[in-house]
Amino acid sequence: MGGWSCKDAIGMERRHILEGEKRVARQEAIVRELIEAEHDQLVLTAAEMLDVMREILEFARTRLRDLERHSAEPPYQN
Repeated sequence: MGGWSCKDAIGMERRHILEGEKRVARQEAIVRELIEAEHDQLVLTAAEMLDVMREILEFARTRLRDLERHSAEPPYQN
């Protein structure tokens, strides 16, 4: 963690998750808008991006669980 305490790392990861959840929600809205507007080609690209964003978010959640297991911090509730 390079000079960071476990508590600091957990706090940062929690902030990343909250921000990621907001971004995923916004991307989901974009995909819905593109579907409604029948922009089929853009839907494919936006949906692929959404899949990547969800994978990154899940990676952050896994990292947070690992950090929490090695600390006295209470688990993250989302």
